[in-house]
Amino acid sequence: MNKKWLLLFIIAMLSITACTSNHADPVSDSSPSPEAGGKKTVVVSVLHVNPFLETVVEKFEALHPDIYIELKSYPISGGLIMTGLETEKYVQSVLTEAMSGKGADLIEMRNLPEDKLVDKQVLANINDLMTNDSSFDKQQYFQNIFQSPQGAEGLYSMPVNLMLDMMVGKPDLLKKVNANIDDGAWTWEQLKDITKKIQAQQGKEIYAFAGLPPEMIMSYFLEDSYREFVLDNQQANFDSNEFRSLMQNIKAMYDEGLINANDENQEGMSTSGDGNKNSLFSYTGSNRAETLLSKLVDSNSQMFQRPTISGQPRGWTYKSSNSFGMNRNSKVQKEAWEFLKFMLTEEVQASDYMMGIPLHKGANEKKLQEAAQKLAATVPDAKLLEEQIQYAQKVLETAHPSFSIDKKIETIVQEEFDSYMNGQKSVEEVSKLIQNRVSTYLNE
Repeated sequence: MNKKWLLLFIIAMLSITACTSNHADPVSDSSPSPEAGGKKTVVVSVLHVNPFLETVVEKFEALHPDIYIELKSYPISGGLIMTGLETEKYVQSVLTEAMSGKGADLIEMRNLPEDKLVDKQVLANINDLMTNDSSFDKQQYFQNIFQSPQGAEGLYSMPVNLMLDMMVGKPDLLKKVNANIDDGAWTWEQLKDITKKIQAQQGKEIYAFAGLPPEMIMSYFLEDSYREFVLDNQQANFDSNEFRSLMQNIKAMYDEGLINANDENQEGMSTSGDGNKNSLFSYTGSNRAETLLSKLVDSNSQMFQRPTISGQPRGWTYKSSNSFGMNRNSKVQKEAWEFLKFMLTEEVQASDYMMGIPLHKGANEKKLQEAAQKLAATVPDAKLLEEQIQYAQKVLETAHPSFSIDKKIETIVQEEFDSYMNGQKSVEEVSKLIQNRVSTYLNE
C-alpha cells in the first residue's frame, strides 16, 4: 500500500472513530439486556452518532441516573457517507432484527421503509404513549408533527427537528415576464410556461433548474404522488398510464432544454441546484431558523411551495433529519418514551447543539428572534423582520410531513428510469420492469 492510500485509509478510520462515542456500539443481531448495572437500558439504533445525540444522551442520563442510553450505530466504510450497498445492508439489518421481535427500543427512521414497518406491526403507536402521559403537553408544539407522513391513522415516527422543503425563485427574472405565481396551487405546466417565456426573452441559457439530474426530479415527482404508485395495501401501480405520463413529462423537460442536468456555467452548484446563476428556481431545504428568515427577507430570492401535477393545493412540507420510531416489542417503552420526550423539551429544542428547526413553539420563537438580531445589521427594517418572523411561524405551523418514500423503491425507480432517459428502453418496457421489481420487493 503506497503512502497516499495509507493516508486515506487512516483518515477514513479516524472518521469512523470520531462518529463513535462511549455509548455507541455497532448494530448487533443479539437482543440487548434491558438492564445493565442495575439501570434500565434503552437501545437506540442510529445510522451514525452525531454531536447532538451525544450531548442529549449525556444531559438525559444526568437527569435520569437509573436509565442508560446505548447508541447502536452502523459501521460505515468511508466515514459519514454510505454507499448504496451499505445503505441496503443497513436497512436490511434493522428490518431483520425488528421483524424477529428483537432489535433496538428506539429506531432512527431515516432511510427506513416506514410503510413496511407499520404493515408488519413492528412499530408502536406513539399517539398511545402521548395520550397516556399527562405531563406531555401537545399544545407546546406545531400540531402538524403529530401527523403520520404515511397518512396512517396512528403516529409511528416522531420527528425531533424539521427541515422545510421549498423552492426559491429569482424575483428579478420573474418580474420580467409578469409571472404571477399562486404557489398554493401552481402546476408543473405553469412552471414550464414561465420558463419558456424567460428563455424567449433572456436566452436559452436560462433554465427552470440547472445542475439538477433527472433522477432527482423523478424523486421529487415520486414523493409528491407516491400513493398513486404504491397503494395503501402495499401493491405497486407503476405499470400504468399515469406513471408512463410522468416519465414522459420529465424526459420532455430535458429534451426541450427547460432543465439542464450539467450546466457548465454553474456557480456553487449543490445537489439541489441552489446557487446556480443559470437557474430560475432551485430546490432547497431550510434546516435552521436563521436560514429560513434570511431567505424570507432577501429581496433577491422568493420562496415558493413546490408545484404539483394536478394543481390541487399541497401545502408546505418538511422532512426531519432525526425521526424515531419505537419498537412495539420493547421491554422498556416507558424509559424509551422518556428519552424521546426529553429530545422534544424546550431546553433541548432551543439549545445551541440542536440540529434543524425546532418543533417546539417556544424554542422556535427564541431561535427566530435570535436570527432577527443577527440580521438586523444588514436588514435594518425592524417591521419587515417581525412580519417575516410571523410568516415563518405560520408556514411552520401549517407544513405537513413529506411522504416517506421507501428508499429501496426509490432506487429501483431511478435505476430503471435512467434506461428510458438515455434511450435504451421504451417507456412501456421501463414501467413494466419497475412494476415487476417493486412488486417482488413488496411481497418479500
